Amino acid sequence: MPDFSKLSQACATFIFAVILSGCNTTTDPSHEPEKQSSIDENEIKVKQNQSEKIHLFDRGCCEIPDNIDWQPNDATLEYYYRQTASLRLNTAQMYKVSPSSKPRKFKKELETHKVIDREMAKATILSYLYYDDGIVVYDALPPEDRFEYKFNNRSYFPSHSMGKSITSYLVGHAICQGYIPSVDAPIQDWPLMENTLYYGQPLINLLNMTSGDTHVIKKYDGNFIKTGRNIHGNAPLLKAARNSLELKDTTAKGGKRYAYSNLTADIIFNFMMHQIGTDFERFIKNFYQNKVKIEHPVYLWMNPLMDHSWSPTMKERIKQGAGQYGISATRYDFLRIAKVMMDDWQNDTCEGNYLKDIYKRSISKNNKDERWDSSDRRYGKANFGGLTRRYGGQFHLGVVGLRGRNLLHMNGYNGQQIVIDMDESRIIVIGAAKAKDYDTYKLGFEPIKYGRIR
Repeated sequence: MPDFSKLSQACATFIFAVILSGCNTTTDPSHEPEKQSSIDENEIKVKQNQSEKIHLFDRGCCEIPDNIDWQPNDATLEYYYRQTASLRLNTAQMYKVSPSSKPRKFKKELETHKVIDREMAKATILSYLYYDDGIVVYDALPPEDRFEYKFNNRSYFPSHSMGKSITSYLVGHAICQGYIPSVDAPIQDWPLMENTLYYGQPLINLLNMTSGDTHVIKKYDGNFIKTGRNIHGNAPLLKAARNSLELKDTTAKGGKRYAYSNLTADIIFNFMMHQIGTDFERFIKNFYQNKVKIEHPVYLWMNPLMDHSWSPTMKERIKQGAGQYGISATRYDFLRIAKVMMDDWQNDTCEGNYLKDIYKRSISKNNKDERWDSSDRRYGKANFGGLTRRYGGQFHLGVVGLRGRNLLHMNGYNGQQIVIDMDESRIIVIGAAKAKDYDTYKLGFEPIKYGRIR
C-alpha cells in the first residue's frame, strides 16, 4: 500500500480547519463543555509499521466504502471516525438541538461476554448497547489502548440511513399533531416540488420507497443519474427542482415497485418541514428534549443554501428544501430514540399506531434469499439490512430467522444498526466505522432472539 501518512495528516488538518471556521462553540451552561473530536497532526500518530498507516479512499472525506472485501487497519478506522464526528461542528450544515434539562436515565445490570471483548478488540464495531426489558445488559466500547481517541458516552456517531427511520417517526408525530393529514395525504401545496415526479403522490408511496424515481436518482445511491451530482453537502432541493436534468418537469415511472433512494427520504423530511412551517424549531426541540429526553446535543444534518450562508435561518432552509434525513448523536441518545419508539408501540399511542400502520402496509423488498450462515460473503459478514424481507415506512422489516416477531430495524451506512423488538422489549444499538466486518449474528441476532449472546 502506498505511504499516505503525510498526505492524510495534511488532509485531515485542512478539512477540520475549514469545518471549524464556521463552528459555533457555544454550549449549554447546564452541561459540561462538549469535547470536540477535532483532527490534528499530533492526535493521529501514524506508526512506522506499514500496516498501521492511514489508507485514504476516494469517496469523500468521511466514509470508508462498505463494499471493499478487506478490513481497514485501526489508524484508518480512527481517521474516518474522527472526520465524521467533526462534521457536526459545521454550523452551515447542521441544526443543533440542545439537551434536555432532565435526560432519560437507564438502569444497568451489566454483563460481559468473550464475543463482545473479541469484537471490540479487533472488528470495526465501535459502540455496542443491548437493552432488555428495562435494563441495559451489554455496554461496550473499544479497549482504551486500541485507538488514540478514547471512546466514551459523549462520542458522536452518524445515523446515516438510520435517519430515514427517525424521519418517518417524526412524520408520525407531525400527523398526530395535525400538521399532516395522514400517510395517504398527497404531496401538494408545496411550490418547491411542483413540476416534479413527487408532486401529487400520496406520502405512503415515498415512505415505502415506491415513488418511481429510479430514472432520476440511482437506486441505493444519492447521485442524480444525468448530472452525477450528489444530493448531500452542496445545495438544497431548490437546485434540483430548477434543473431539467435532475427534478424539473419529471414524472414518476416504474409503478409501485420498491426502489431504495436517499433522495426520497430527503423529500419526506423537507415536506414535513414545509407542513410544520414556522413551528418546526419548536416541534423538533419538543421531540428531542421533552419526549426523547436527550442527554447531549443532537445535530440535524442540513444542506447549504444556494448562497452558502454560514448563518442560515430555518425559514430559508424550509423554503429552499435544505433538510436532510441524517443526524449525529451519542450512543445512549440513539438508545433513547429507540426506547420512545418502543414505548409508543407498546402503549398504543397515536405515534405508536402510526408505526403499526406503516408496519402493516409494508411491501416486499424483492431481495435474494440470503441466510445468516450463507457462504456467499464476498463483501463480509451478514447484517440485518441484508437479511430483512420487507420495507415499510422507512424501516427494514421481516428479519430472516425471526418470523412472527414485531421488529423494527434501522440500518445506516458503515454499519450503524438499531433493532427494536416490540414483543420482548429488546433493543440493540450499534455504532461502527465500517459494515460487514463485525459479527452481527452474535451481537445482534442472538440477543434479540434468545435474550443473550449464546
